[in-house]
Amino acid sequence: MIKKLYPHGKKKAFNITYDDGVIQDIRFVELMNKYGLKGTFNLNFGLMEQGFEWTHKNGMVVKRLTPQQALELYGDHEIASHSYTHPFMDNMSEDEIMDEMTKDKMSLEELFGREVVGFAVPFDYYSDLIADCARRCGFEYSRDGNESYSYIPPKNPYYWSAGTYHVMPGFKGFVEGFFETNEEMALCQIVGHTYDLDVMDMWDYIEDVIKRVAISDDIINMTNMELVRYLKAMDMVSYDDRLIENKSDMDLWFECDGEIVCVKPRSVWKKMQHR
Repeated sequence: MIKKLYPHGKKKAFNITYDDGVIQDIRFVELMNKYGLKGTFNLNFGLMEQGFEWTHKNGMVVKRLTPQQALELYGDHEIASHSYTHPFMDNMSEDEIMDEMTKDKMSLEELFGREVVGFAVPFDYYSDLIADCARRCGFEYSRDGNESYSYIPPKNPYYWSAGTYHVMPGFKGFVEGFFETNEEMALCQIVGHTYDLDVMDMWDYIEDVIKRVAISDDIINMTNMELVRYLKAMDMVSYDDRLIENKSDMDLWFECDGEIVCVKPRSVWKKMQHR
């Protein structure tokens, strides 16, 4: 029996992605770096450039990072677009949506000097038009505002619903269930804002989760971009009980009758060869 695995033969993947590029990201990135993990940070270049801030209902002032702070902070972490000005997109025209996406993508790529391949929709509204615009803008994936409470990886990268938001009542149950599940290629995705960790006093719990991921033998930490590209490569695979054909340009990993197998790019692995 052949089972699909994540890179390096890991059975599960952990992904954390935060929106808006706020001051609390500084503490969170330091935490991720401490344990050698990477995240995906979804930024609004227009609001960073404006120095936008707002007051949370608990009285806390939420402040955006400046472009220079963001450049110095995120290092090897993935940067994705969250639109240029974080608008409600439900009443926007196609041209307006395209403008929000392209301006943010181009501005972030110029700032960071690297490709920006992901988009995270602001607020909760999502549509086929937004997905199509993201595709035409050159994004490789687009995360919507829905919550799946599922460990199943996204089937379509342009309709990627979040696993769970940490402000939701079922958050801890979802995370703890991930550590226990035996589902094939299980994925735990945590979505939210780092200022919520202040509001909800969750810093200690998040650090505990990150530490458990870092020391696990079965879990790999992946950014959104890494996940989407690996899953896309997996979709190109042909296999049965005897062989695995890797049609992609990257190493792919499987478990075959208890044996961990790495199938090299553009190659065929045959079970008989390994008896």
